Amino acid sequence: MQKQVEENVSVRYLSEKRFWAYRETINETDLYRYTRHRWLINENFELERRYLGFSLIHLVEAISILKLTEGLHNKAFVLTMENGMEIVANPPNPNAGPAQYTTAPEVATRTMAEYILEKAYGVSLGTLWSSLPWKTKLSIVKQIVDYDCSLTTVRFKTHGCLYFKEDLQRLTSSSVSVQFTSDRKDLSLDEYAMSPLTKAELWSSGRGEMEIDRGLWKDSRTYTLALGSNEVSWVQKFARPWMNYSWSLEAPEASNRALELLAKYEQVAPFPVAPTNEPANESFLWHPDLHMDNIFVDPISYQITGIVDWQSADVAPLFYQFGVHRAFRHYKSVQQGWVVPEKPENFDQLPYDEQRIDRDLESDIIHKYSELQTLKRAPLHWGFLEKPEVPLSRKPVWLVTGVWENSDLFFLRDSMITLFIKWEEIFGKDIKCPVTFLKEELEEHSKEEENVNGLGRMLSLFRDKSILPTDGMVSPEDYEVAVENCRKYRKIFLDAAENEYERDLYSKIWPYKDVSYET
Repeated sequence: MQKQVEENVSVRYLSEKRFWAYRETINETDLYRYTRHRWLINENFELERRYLGFSLIHLVEAISILKLTEGLHNKAFVLTMENGMEIVANPPNPNAGPAQYTTAPEVATRTMAEYILEKAYGVSLGTLWSSLPWKTKLSIVKQIVDYDCSLTTVRFKTHGCLYFKEDLQRLTSSSVSVQFTSDRKDLSLDEYAMSPLTKAELWSSGRGEMEIDRGLWKDSRTYTLALGSNEVSWVQKFARPWMNYSWSLEAPEASNRALELLAKYEQVAPFPVAPTNEPANESFLWHPDLHMDNIFVDPISYQITGIVDWQSADVAPLFYQFGVHRAFRHYKSVQQGWVVPEKPENFDQLPYDEQRIDRDLESDIIHKYSELQTLKRAPLHWGFLEKPEVPLSRKPVWLVTGVWENSDLFFLRDSMITLFIKWEEIFGKDIKCPVTFLKEELEEHSKEEENVNGLGRMLSLFRDKSILPTDGMVSPEDYEVAVENCRKYRKIFLDAAENEYERDLYSKIWPYKDVSYET
């Protein structure tokens, strides 16, 4: 029987009905390729690291293969057999980490989350959100906050990844039992085990062949120090000079600057969470990227029925995980106060620009409403969310892994300088800041900051006006328009230069490098 290979097309900015229901027949090559997005930056690299080839010969019993909406680090297929049975296949994605370690913990983590919560069914929230009534949206926010609370009923003693014991025994010939406390007297985790992290950034770019520290960790201090030590080892072995034009048009960025900064990081790494701060050191299971496509709801009652995509989820201190979920996070500055205004009655008749402003306001309100519900319903989470110093003190930890290959040296340095300046305000007078930045270092950083911030303002303007995405990632049908926008706005950007030096600088820091600008 001839097999039909279909792809469930998921494209941003199209109507929800098409997002959910539209299918198209694809060829075999597109079954293996990443087809959900295209890139204006490093497209070949991004596509190659997501290409997943396999043999259809081994799927002879399947009469059709449905390629589900792809994630940036995962693929899934629905195989329909001749007897009508449907099987979901979730093969390990090449850019997700070591194949033998990524799928097993996702299955274990998802199963445990369902044990704490419920089994998943329903439809993706992303297909419904824009058409939902305002009160329904607020109800869903409340449900997610309650979901967060349910995950924190189980407190783990170590920081790592969850596996089924039998899977871990098969992979490593050993397993470490899960140590935990819980208010749930009926909860047993005897079938689970803990193992080191499987996050892709701890295995990518040669790290898989290195003996670096991926856990298990008993407290926050050993975790933050391990990340710094890992990165020092990687930079010493793999870092090669590259041109950082925001810093210099002539001299390449050399690894010694990274090593000097990492030495400072290692000095401050023990401080963000004090060993005596028990709530901050306790580890919890947490979803790593909760956006609307990962939330499933009943299409009639709009009750949340499940959460999916637990790949690379880990058990970690809440201090380093908690925040407003991406599903409800406002991407601009959040307004102060708790006022929740209504949409204007004539919203559908408003000009596009006014509708966009109103959607921005709604996004802001949803973000604040999520915070408000956290205050009311999740005091443990609110204890971290309400403190403005938490994002400042944990930011270096978030940035340190992959700091060289991600071109994040400036941002790591900036976060360290912020800690240096605000140290007494964050940690008090009794703890002396272990690092210092000389006047010359601060001046050099300030000059680079001018270029970085200028570029950032331009990219934010492009994003806010829906001209170009800051990450260079677009839907395939929008690609040609995006390329034309690149050409148009690059010329505008270069023409803003006041002299040849600035024009050369602007040309080199323009971020969308893969687009051909030949006319």
